[in-house]
Amino acid sequence: MTGLLTPRQWTLSPGRAICAAFLCAAMAATNPGRAAENGPSAPASATAPSTPLNDFRSQLGDVRKSLEGVNARIEEKTKTIETLSKPDAAKQQVEELQALISQTLGLVADNGEIAKLGALALGYARSKQEQMRNDTKFTPSERQALQKRWDQNVAEMVKATDELAKAGNEFTQLLKTVQTRGDYAAEVLEVENADEMVRVVRNLAGDVRGASEGLKLFIRSLTPPES
Repeated sequence: MTGLLTPRQWTLSPGRAICAAFLCAAMAATNPGRAAENGPSAPASATAPSTPLNDFRSQLGDVRKSLEGVNARIEEKTKTIETLSKPDAAKQQVEELQALISQTLGLVADNGEIAKLGALALGYARSKQEQMRNDTKFTPSERQALQKRWDQNVAEMVKATDELAKAGNEFTQLLKTVQTRGDYAAEVLEVENADEMVRVVRNLAGDVRGASEGLKLFIRSLTPPES
């Protein structure tokens, strides 16, 4: 009959073969359940050949990930800048330091814990030194040996407490100096915070520049080839 093609004629007809391929694809798209019954699909990397469409989808995914990453870093850096640029941020840090200095000064003052500690240790050594001079439960040689040890201990304790007192006095003067330079310390901290903001902004500029390179590649894929 005229108009009918044999199976061989179908195979040899490129136009008919292309139509059949499109028809099969449409049937699979409208009936995904039947396609699933034919067995699990292979991994995308194994079944998706390198075609202009697949390459475009891959570039689209890369651009999306890049933009999501840049958005997250912008939000993060914004919070950092907001924290560092608060007018009272440095002042609060200095106030906390001043409170700590006041506490430390109370410990190292002339009648503070350091002075009490040295006096307690020296008083104990001297009391044992005196006790050993009058102790009769030891033989003369034993008492002499122990008294010599306590005499040495008292002499070393006097030196140690003197060193502690000198160190405490120097430390006290330094603490008072810092205490009176609170305003200057606040300004120094503000400059340090500003320097940190410079680093944050530069890092963010690098992130944005890297994302721009990805966008440039994507834009090239949108440019029609020259005829």
